[in-house]
Amino acid sequence: MKTVVVLNQFALPRTQGGGTRHIDLFGRLTHWSPTIIAGNRNHYTQQTYATDDPRFVLVGVPPQRGPVRQRALGWLRYDAAALVKGLRLGHIDVVYASTPHLLAPIAGAALARLKGCPLVVEVRDLWPQAIASAGIVSETGRLYRALTRLERWVYHRADRLVVVTGGWESHLTALGVDLHDVTVIPNGTETTEFAVDATRESLRAALGFTGFTAVFAGAHGPKDGIDLILDAARDCPDISVVLIGDGPVKEAAQRRAEVEGLDNIRFVDPVSKNDLPAVLRAADVGIHAVTPLPVLDKGMSPNKLFDYLAAGLPVVSNAQAALASIVSDGEVGAIGGPDSLSDGLRAVFAASEGQRRAWAARGQELIAPRFSRAEAARHLEALLDDIAARGTR
Repeated sequence: MKTVVVLNQFALPRTQGGGTRHIDLFGRLTHWSPTIIAGNRNHYTQQTYATDDPRFVLVGVPPQRGPVRQRALGWLRYDAAALVKGLRLGHIDVVYASTPHLLAPIAGAALARLKGCPLVVEVRDLWPQAIASAGIVSETGRLYRALTRLERWVYHRADRLVVVTGGWESHLTALGVDLHDVTVIPNGTETTEFAVDATRESLRAALGFTGFTAVFAGAHGPKDGIDLILDAARDCPDISVVLIGDGPVKEAAQRRAEVEGLDNIRFVDPVSKNDLPAVLRAADVGIHAVTPLPVLDKGMSPNKLFDYLAAGLPVVSNAQAALASIVSDGEVGAIGGPDSLSDGLRAVFAASEGQRRAWAARGQELIAPRFSRAEAARHLEALLDDIAARGTR
Protein backbone atom coordinates (compact mmCIF):
# COMPACT_ATOMS: atom_id res chain seq x y z
CA MET A 1 0.00 0.00 0.00
CA LYS A 2 1.23 3.47 -0.89
CA THR A 3 0.42 6.34 1.42
CA VAL A 4 -1.20 9.67 0.54
CA VAL A 5 -1.80 12.50 2.98
CA VAL A 6 -4.72 14.80 2.18
CA LEU A 7 -4.69 18.31 3.64
CA ASN A 8 -7.96 20.21 3.71
CA GLN A 9 -9.30 22.08 6.70
CA PHE A 10 -12.91 21.61 5.62
CA ALA A 11 -12.91 17.91 4.68
CA LEU A 12 -15.70 15.98 6.41
CA PRO A 13 -16.59 12.34 7.13
CA ARG A 14 -19.90 11.04 5.80
CA THR A 15 -21.47 11.28 9.25
CA GLN A 16 -21.40 15.07 8.88
CA GLY A 17 -23.52 17.31 6.70
CA GLY A 18 -21.45 19.07 4.08
CA GLY A 19 -18.65 18.37 1.63
CA THR A 20 -17.45 14.76 1.69
CA ARG A 21 -15.52 14.80 -1.61
CA HIS A 22 -12.24 13.63 -0.13
CA ILE A 23 -13.45 10.59 1.77
CA ASP A 24 -15.77 9.70 -1.12
CA LEU A 25 -12.80 9.66 -3.51
CA PHE A 26 -9.86 8.52 -1.40
CA GLY A 27 -11.99 5.96 0.42
CA ARG A 28 -12.46 4.16 -2.91
CA LEU A 29 -8.76 3.80 -3.76
CA THR A 30 -7.61 0.19 -4.02
CA HIS A 31 -3.87 0.37 -3.34
CA TRP A 32 -3.45 3.71 -1.61
CA SER A 33 -3.89 4.26 2.12
CA PRO A 34 -5.20 7.80 2.77
CA THR A 35 -4.84 9.98 5.84
CA ILE A 36 -7.08 13.06 5.73
CA ILE A 37 -5.92 15.85 8.03
CA ALA A 38 -8.92 18.12 8.62
CA GLY A 39 -10.16 20.72 11.07
CA ASN A 40 -12.39 19.54 13.89
CA ARG A 41 -15.09 22.10 13.10
CA ASN A 42 -17.85 21.66 10.52
CA HIS A 43 -17.54 24.68 8.25
CA TYR A 44 -21.30 24.81 7.67
CA THR A 45 -22.55 24.59 11.25
CA GLN A 46 -19.35 25.88 12.92
CA GLN A 47 -19.81 23.16 15.53
CA THR A 48 -16.88 20.99 16.60
CA TYR A 49 -17.21 17.27 15.96
CA ALA A 50 -15.36 13.99 16.45
CA THR A 51 -15.17 10.94 14.23
CA ASP A 52 -14.24 7.29 14.63
CA ASP A 53 -13.19 7.05 10.97
CA PRO A 54 -9.52 6.00 11.26
CA ARG A 55 -8.69 7.69 7.97
CA PHE A 56 -9.30 11.12 9.53
CA VAL A 57 -6.87 13.03 11.74
CA LEU A 58 -8.55 16.09 13.25
CA VAL A 59 -6.81 19.23 14.46
CA GLY A 60 -8.36 21.96 16.57
CA VAL A 61 -9.44 25.09 14.69
CA PRO A 62 -11.33 28.23 15.79
CA PRO A 63 -14.69 29.36 14.37
CA GLN A 64 -14.53 30.51 10.75
CA ARG A 65 -16.92 33.45 10.70
CA GLY A 66 -16.09 37.13 10.84
CA PRO A 67 -13.58 39.35 8.99
CA VAL A 68 -11.20 37.64 6.59
CA ARG A 69 -8.19 38.54 8.73
CA GLN A 70 -9.79 36.76 11.67
CA ARG A 71 -10.45 33.72 9.49
CA ALA A 72 -6.87 33.81 8.25
CA LEU A 73 -5.64 33.27 11.80
CA GLY A 74 -7.66 30.05 11.83
CA TRP A 75 -6.14 29.03 8.48
CA LEU A 76 -2.65 29.57 9.87
CA ARG A 77 -3.50 27.59 12.98
CA TYR A 78 -4.71 24.71 10.82
CA ASP A 79 -1.57 24.89 8.65
CA ALA A 80 0.77 24.66 11.61
CA ALA A 81 -1.10 21.80 13.27
CA ALA A 82 -1.53 19.88 10.00
CA LEU A 83 2.18 20.15 9.23
CA VAL A 84 3.07 18.78 12.66
CA LYS A 85 0.60 15.90 12.29
CA GLY A 86 1.91 15.13 8.82
CA LEU A 87 5.52 15.04 9.93
CA ARG A 88 4.63 12.44 12.56
CA LEU A 89 3.09 10.04 10.06
CA GLY A 90 6.26 8.40 8.83
CA HIS A 91 6.70 7.53 5.15
CA ILE A 92 4.51 9.43 2.66
CA ASP A 93 4.38 8.76 -1.08
CA VAL A 94 2.28 11.79 -2.13
CA VAL A 95 0.94 14.91 -0.41
CA TYR A 96 -2.43 16.08 -1.74
CA ALA A 97 -3.37 19.59 -0.58
CA SER A 98 -6.80 20.99 -1.43
CA THR A 99 -8.24 24.48 -1.57
CA PRO A 100 -10.05 26.34 -0.23
CA HIS A 101 -8.21 27.90 1.51
CA LEU A 102 -4.98 28.82 -0.26
CA LEU A 103 -2.88 28.34 2.85
CA ALA A 104 -3.47 24.57 2.98
CA PRO A 105 -1.17 24.02 -0.04
CA ILE A 106 1.55 25.96 1.81
CA ALA A 107 1.51 23.35 4.56
CA GLY A 108 1.33 20.73 1.81
CA ALA A 109 4.37 22.17 0.06
CA ALA A 110 6.35 22.21 3.30
CA LEU A 111 5.34 18.66 4.17
CA ALA A 112 6.16 17.37 0.68
CA ARG A 113 9.54 19.09 0.75
CA LEU A 114 10.45 17.70 4.17
CA LYS A 115 9.24 14.20 3.24
CA GLY A 116 10.86 14.29 -0.20
CA CYS A 117 7.67 13.36 -2.05
CA PRO A 118 5.53 14.91 -4.81
CA LEU A 119 2.84 17.51 -4.16
CA VAL A 120 -0.58 17.53 -5.82
CA VAL A 121 -2.63 20.72 -5.36
CA GLU A 122 -6.38 20.48 -5.83
CA VAL A 123 -8.20 23.67 -6.83
CA ARG A 124 -11.88 23.64 -5.88
CA ASP A 125 -12.45 27.41 -5.86
CA LEU A 126 -10.62 30.17 -7.70
CA TRP A 127 -9.19 32.07 -4.78
CA PRO A 128 -8.90 34.99 -4.27
CA GLN A 129 -11.32 35.77 -7.11
CA ALA A 130 -14.19 33.89 -5.43
CA ILE A 131 -13.94 35.72 -2.11
CA ALA A 132 -13.49 39.06 -3.91
CA SER A 133 -16.66 38.44 -5.94
CA ALA A 134 -18.48 37.68 -2.70
CA GLY A 135 -17.33 41.01 -1.24
CA ILE A 136 -15.13 39.46 1.43
CA VAL A 137 -11.97 41.18 0.17
CA SER A 138 -11.41 44.09 -2.20
CA GLU A 139 -9.73 43.52 -5.56
CA THR A 140 -7.83 46.78 -5.05
CA GLY A 141 -6.58 45.89 -1.58
CA ARG A 142 -3.18 44.66 -0.47
CA LEU A 143 -4.62 41.41 0.86
CA TYR A 144 -6.06 40.54 -2.55
CA ARG A 145 -2.74 41.25 -4.25
CA ALA A 146 -0.90 39.15 -1.69
CA LEU A 147 -3.33 36.25 -2.17
CA THR A 148 -2.93 36.50 -5.96
CA ARG A 149 0.83 36.19 -5.61
CA LEU A 150 0.30 33.25 -3.25
CA GLU A 151 -2.05 31.63 -5.78
CA ARG A 152 0.61 31.84 -8.49
CA TRP A 153 3.29 30.45 -6.15
CA VAL A 154 1.08 27.54 -5.06
CA TYR A 155 0.23 26.52 -8.61
CA HIS A 156 3.85 26.58 -9.69
CA ARG A 157 5.07 24.70 -6.63
CA ALA A 158 2.75 21.74 -7.34
CA ASP A 159 3.95 18.75 -9.31
CA ARG A 160 0.38 18.35 -10.59
CA LEU A 161 -2.82 20.41 -10.37
CA VAL A 162 -6.28 18.86 -10.02
CA VAL A 163 -9.32 21.03 -10.78
CA VAL A 164 -12.99 20.17 -10.32
CA THR A 165 -14.28 21.68 -13.55
CA GLY A 166 -13.29 22.74 -17.01
CA GLY A 167 -13.61 26.42 -17.93
CA TRP A 168 -10.73 27.66 -15.79
CA GLU A 169 -8.09 27.21 -18.51
CA SER A 170 -7.71 30.89 -19.38
CA HIS A 171 -7.33 31.79 -15.71
CA LEU A 172 -4.66 29.16 -15.19
CA THR A 173 -2.68 30.03 -18.32
CA ALA A 174 -2.73 33.70 -17.32
CA LEU A 175 -0.86 32.60 -14.19
CA GLY A 176 1.70 30.73 -16.30
CA VAL A 177 0.37 27.23 -15.60
CA ASP A 178 1.12 24.55 -18.19
CA LEU A 179 -2.23 22.91 -18.90
CA HIS A 180 -0.47 19.58 -19.44
CA ASP A 181 0.04 19.55 -15.68
CA VAL A 182 -3.69 20.01 -14.99
CA THR A 183 -6.18 17.15 -14.50
CA VAL A 184 -9.96 17.59 -14.20
CA ILE A 185 -11.60 15.35 -11.58
CA PRO A 186 -15.15 16.65 -11.13
CA ASN A 187 -17.42 16.31 -8.17
CA GLY A 188 -20.11 13.67 -8.41
CA THR A 189 -21.94 10.89 -6.63
CA GLU A 190 -23.36 7.40 -7.16
CA THR A 191 -26.99 6.64 -7.93
CA THR A 192 -26.72 3.43 -5.85
CA GLU A 193 -26.07 5.54 -2.75
CA PHE A 194 -29.46 7.20 -3.15
CA ALA A 195 -31.56 4.05 -3.16
CA VAL A 196 -34.02 4.13 -0.24
CA ASP A 197 -36.02 1.16 1.04
CA ALA A 198 -38.80 3.17 2.70
CA THR A 199 -41.77 4.32 0.64
CA ARG A 200 -41.95 7.93 -0.46
CA GLU A 201 -45.24 8.36 1.39
CA SER A 202 -43.77 7.18 4.70
CA LEU A 203 -40.74 9.44 4.27
CA ARG A 204 -42.92 12.46 3.54
CA ALA A 205 -45.02 11.75 6.61
CA ALA A 206 -41.93 11.38 8.81
CA LEU A 207 -40.40 14.60 7.50
CA GLY A 208 -43.64 16.57 7.52
CA PHE A 209 -43.56 17.30 3.79
CA THR A 210 -46.92 18.35 2.38
CA GLY A 211 -47.88 19.45 -1.11
CA PHE A 212 -45.40 20.01 -3.92
CA THR A 213 -42.02 20.29 -2.14
CA ALA A 214 -38.85 21.91 -3.42
CA VAL A 215 -35.64 21.21 -1.48
CA PHE A 216 -32.39 23.14 -1.27
CA ALA A 217 -29.72 21.08 0.52
CA GLY A 218 -26.42 22.85 0.99
CA ALA A 219 -24.46 25.69 2.53
CA HIS A 220 -26.22 28.94 3.37
CA GLY A 221 -23.42 31.32 2.44
CA PRO A 222 -23.05 34.60 0.52
CA LYS A 223 -22.61 32.86 -2.84
CA ASP A 224 -25.44 30.33 -2.44
CA GLY A 225 -28.33 32.48 -3.66
CA ILE A 226 -30.41 32.13 -0.48
CA ASP A 227 -32.19 35.46 -0.99
CA LEU A 228 -33.04 34.42 -4.54
CA ILE A 229 -34.60 31.22 -3.17
CA LEU A 230 -36.69 33.30 -0.75
CA ASP A 231 -37.77 35.52 -3.66
CA ALA A 232 -38.88 32.41 -5.55
CA ALA A 233 -40.78 31.10 -2.52
CA ARG A 234 -42.56 34.44 -2.24
CA ASP A 235 -43.49 34.28 -5.94
CA CYS A 236 -44.66 30.63 -5.72
CA PRO A 237 -46.91 30.39 -2.65
CA ASP A 238 -48.33 27.03 -3.82
CA ILE A 239 -44.89 25.39 -3.53
CA SER A 240 -43.38 24.35 -0.19
CA VAL A 241 -39.70 25.28 -0.02
CA VAL A 242 -37.43 23.45 2.44
CA LEU A 243 -33.91 24.75 3.03
CA ILE A 244 -31.62 22.16 4.62
CA GLY A 245 -28.23 23.24 5.92
CA ASP A 246 -26.47 26.03 7.76
CA GLY A 247 -24.18 28.93 7.11
CA PRO A 248 -23.50 32.60 7.84
CA VAL A 249 -26.61 33.99 6.08
CA LYS A 250 -29.12 31.50 7.53
CA GLU A 251 -30.22 33.64 10.48
CA ALA A 252 -30.81 36.66 8.24
CA ALA A 253 -32.83 34.48 5.86
CA GLN A 254 -34.95 33.18 8.73
CA ARG A 255 -35.62 36.74 9.93
CA ARG A 256 -36.61 37.82 6.43
CA ALA A 257 -38.98 34.88 6.02
CA GLU A 258 -40.63 35.74 9.33
CA VAL A 259 -40.93 39.48 8.57
CA GLU A 260 -42.40 38.85 5.11
CA GLY A 261 -44.71 36.11 6.33
CA LEU A 262 -43.33 33.47 3.95
CA ASP A 263 -45.31 30.58 5.42
CA ASN A 264 -44.32 28.18 2.63
CA ILE A 265 -40.64 28.24 3.70
CA ARG A 266 -39.17 25.85 6.24
CA PHE A 267 -35.59 25.85 7.54
CA VAL A 268 -34.09 22.50 8.61
CA ASP A 269 -30.81 21.69 10.32
CA PRO A 270 -28.09 20.00 8.25
CA VAL A 271 -28.34 16.26 7.71
CA SER A 272 -25.45 13.86 7.23
CA LYS A 273 -24.56 12.58 3.79
CA ASN A 274 -25.80 9.16 4.91
CA ASP A 275 -29.26 10.58 5.74
CA LEU A 276 -29.62 12.85 2.72
CA PRO A 277 -31.04 10.22 0.30
CA ALA A 278 -34.19 9.76 2.38
CA VAL A 279 -34.81 13.51 2.45
CA LEU A 280 -34.38 13.90 -1.31
CA ARG A 281 -36.57 10.87 -1.99
CA ALA A 282 -39.41 12.66 -0.20
CA ALA A 283 -39.10 15.86 -2.28
CA ASP A 284 -40.46 16.77 -5.73
CA VAL A 285 -37.70 19.04 -7.09
CA GLY A 286 -34.18 20.08 -6.10
CA ILE A 287 -33.13 23.74 -6.11
CA HIS A 288 -29.60 24.67 -7.15
CA ALA A 289 -29.05 28.40 -6.67
CA VAL A 290 -26.08 30.73 -6.81
CA THR A 291 -25.61 34.42 -6.23
CA PRO A 292 -24.75 35.99 -9.62
CA LEU A 293 -20.96 36.32 -9.46
CA PRO A 294 -18.78 36.60 -12.59
CA VAL A 295 -16.21 34.12 -11.24
CA LEU A 296 -18.87 31.39 -11.04
CA ASP A 297 -19.71 31.71 -14.73
CA LYS A 298 -16.30 30.25 -15.58
CA GLY A 299 -17.50 26.83 -14.48
CA MET A 300 -18.85 24.89 -11.52
CA SER A 301 -19.04 21.32 -10.24
CA PRO A 302 -21.80 21.54 -7.61
CA ASN A 303 -22.23 18.56 -5.32
CA LYS A 304 -25.85 19.39 -4.50
CA LEU A 305 -26.79 19.28 -8.18
CA PHE A 306 -25.30 15.81 -8.59
CA ASP A 307 -27.06 14.62 -5.43
CA TYR A 308 -30.42 15.77 -6.81
CA LEU A 309 -29.79 14.02 -10.12
CA ALA A 310 -28.69 10.79 -8.45
CA ALA A 311 -31.77 10.84 -6.22
CA GLY A 312 -34.04 11.08 -9.27
CA LEU A 313 -35.22 14.66 -8.75
CA PRO A 314 -35.95 17.20 -11.46
CA VAL A 315 -33.76 20.26 -10.96
CA VAL A 316 -34.28 24.02 -11.02
CA SER A 317 -31.16 26.18 -11.28
CA ASN A 318 -30.30 29.82 -12.00
CA ALA A 319 -26.70 29.02 -13.05
CA GLN A 320 -27.19 28.30 -16.75
CA ALA A 321 -23.85 29.75 -17.87
CA ALA A 322 -21.84 27.94 -15.20
CA LEU A 323 -23.59 24.61 -15.85
CA ALA A 324 -23.41 24.76 -19.63
CA SER A 325 -20.99 21.84 -19.82
CA ILE A 326 -23.13 19.70 -17.48
CA VAL A 327 -26.83 20.18 -18.31
CA SER A 328 -28.99 22.30 -20.56
CA ASP A 329 -32.38 23.86 -20.02
CA GLY A 330 -35.17 21.32 -20.41
CA GLU A 331 -32.83 18.35 -20.06
CA VAL A 332 -33.31 17.62 -16.36
CA GLY A 333 -35.69 20.41 -15.43
CA ALA A 334 -35.52 24.19 -15.73
CA ILE A 335 -32.04 25.71 -16.01
CA GLY A 336 -32.08 29.47 -16.52
CA GLY A 337 -30.37 32.77 -15.82
CA PRO A 338 -29.76 34.56 -12.51
CA ASP A 339 -33.39 35.65 -11.98
CA SER A 340 -35.06 32.49 -13.28
CA LEU A 341 -35.79 30.51 -10.10
CA SER A 342 -39.43 31.56 -9.83
CA ASP A 343 -40.17 30.73 -13.47
CA GLY A 344 -38.23 27.48 -13.16
CA LEU A 345 -40.17 26.32 -10.11
CA ARG A 346 -43.47 27.21 -11.76
CA ALA A 347 -42.47 25.29 -14.90
CA VAL A 348 -41.62 22.10 -12.99
CA PHE A 349 -44.72 22.48 -10.81
CA ALA A 350 -46.93 22.76 -13.91
CA ALA A 351 -45.25 19.89 -15.77
CA SER A 352 -46.96 16.52 -16.11
CA GLU A 353 -45.94 13.58 -13.98
CA GLY A 354 -44.60 11.92 -17.11
CA GLN A 355 -42.38 14.90 -17.87
CA ARG A 356 -41.03 14.99 -14.33
CA ARG A 357 -40.23 11.27 -14.51
CA ALA A 358 -38.43 11.83 -17.82
CA TRP A 359 -36.33 14.62 -16.30
CA ALA A 360 -35.53 12.43 -13.30
CA ALA A 361 -34.50 9.50 -15.48
CA ARG A 362 -32.29 11.69 -17.65
CA GLY A 363 -30.57 13.08 -14.56
CA GLN A 364 -29.70 9.61 -13.32
CA GLU A 365 -28.41 8.70 -16.79
CA LEU A 366 -25.96 11.63 -16.64
CA ILE A 367 -24.33 10.48 -13.40
CA ALA A 368 -22.95 7.08 -14.40
CA PRO A 369 -20.75 7.99 -17.37
CA ARG A 370 -19.60 11.48 -16.39
CA PHE A 371 -20.04 12.17 -12.68
CA SER A 372 -19.55 8.81 -10.98
CA ARG A 373 -17.46 8.90 -7.78
CA ALA A 374 -16.15 5.42 -8.59
CA GLU A 375 -14.93 6.55 -12.01
CA ALA A 376 -13.42 9.71 -10.51
CA ALA A 377 -11.61 7.57 -7.92
CA ARG A 378 -10.13 5.39 -10.67
CA HIS A 379 -8.94 8.54 -12.43
CA LEU A 380 -7.45 9.84 -9.18
CA GLU A 381 -5.68 6.54 -8.48
CA ALA A 382 -4.09 6.59 -11.93
CA LEU A 383 -2.89 10.14 -11.32
CA LEU A 384 -1.39 9.22 -7.93
CA ASP A 385 0.34 6.18 -9.43
CA ASP A 386 1.82 8.34 -12.19
CA ILE A 387 2.97 11.16 -9.93
CA ALA A 388 4.50 8.71 -7.41
CA ALA A 389 6.42 7.00 -10.20
CA ARG A 390 7.69 10.28 -11.63
CA GLY A 391 8.67 11.79 -8.28
CA THR A 392 9.13 15.51 -7.66
CA ARG A 393 10.04 17.90 -10.42
